[in-house]
Amino acid sequence: MTCASCSARVEKVLRKLPGVTDATVNLATETATISGETDAASVQRAIEKAGFSMPTESFTFDITGMTCASCSARVEKALDKVPGVLGASVNLATEKATVKVVQGTSAATLIAAVERAGYGAQLPQPTGEAPVAPVRALPDWWPVALAITLSLPLVIPMFGNLFGVHWMLPGWLQWLLATPVQFWLGARFYRAGWKALRAGSGNMDLLVAVGTSAAYGLSVYLLLTPADAMHLYF
Repeated sequence: MTCASCSARVEKVLRKLPGVTDATVNLATETATISGETDAASVQRAIEKAGFSMPTESFTFDITGMTCASCSARVEKALDKVPGVLGASVNLATEKATVKVVQGTSAATLIAAVERAGYGAQLPQPTGEAPVAPVRALPDWWPVALAITLSLPLVIPMFGNLFGVHWMLPGWLQWLLATPVQFWLGARFYRAGWKALRAGSGNMDLLVAVGTSAAYGLSVYLLLTPADAMHLYF
């Protein structure tokens, strides 16, 4: 803007936006104050239509906790709701989010929005600075290997039924094998599902937690209920 007519033209286009009750533009500070309900993208389009531009910047975040396409869509939706966001794009494969915002919008505000949605976000490490790797006492694959080892005795007898072999482990032993898989090795599903539930949404982790908990709970009930023949679902 170079003169009073410029600021007046910007005020005029802003006041025409749906939801805007008033708009004032300060030529000296090159800022606009808007009253009402509208989004930053609409404001940007209106200003550009009037022949001016709005200073913008972009952030890239590393996103954690996503497991499916609905997760990335939920993160995008959470970011789009933040005042000052012009657009957000989340890539599930690379676990990154690119956000275009009005200049002055803080990264902390965007990170907080992602965390409220039940996920994690952080700015990537600066170039040339090696990330600090967490100290791991055991390799990443060991929980999977342990879960398979504990689950095989429960799964193999089911295949035996296909060949006329009807044999199952004692109920108490099935419970003993299934419990650490359900609540220790599978704890991450409960944690991620709870975050989604707290955010008022759902995800695959919540689905897994609910489904396996139902089977586990029914099996415990049947195990404690006297019966001639039990069919457990551990």
